Amino acid sequence: MVSSLCLHLQITLCVLLLSLPRAHVAVVDPVTELSLNLAGGEMYDDVDDIGMEDSGYDGDVTAAVGRRSLFWQRMRYYISYGALSANRVPCPPRSGRSYYTHDCWRASGPVRPYTRGCSAITRCRR
Repeated sequence: MVSSLCLHLQITLCVLLLSLPRAHVAVVDPVTELSLNLAGGEMYDDVDDIGMEDSGYDGDVTAAVGRRSLFWQRMRYYISYGALSANRVPCPPRSGRSYYTHDCWRASGPVRPYTRGCSAITRCRR
């Protein structure tokens, strides 16, 4: 009984001593640790994954923007190609057509046809 207890104690001490060099204190950036992670943030893709180094991106601009950012952690996003697809082009703002008009760039005819018909309010007295 005593020998098995000593054996378990020796094994436990060996495991602890072997794990000490691997245990280290993680250095944590306080800004990252206290960052606001919004719910649903995973639906956006980070620009850093794409690679901004080829687009003439200036790193000094992000330092100034990061100080004025509404988020504590600087995050850069892009609009997906699906959102920019041709079947989602809105109508021109001054065309008079609704934003939700299907194929508004191909639609013909009057934009907002005006008729002075009879109604219960006017009783045809216009």
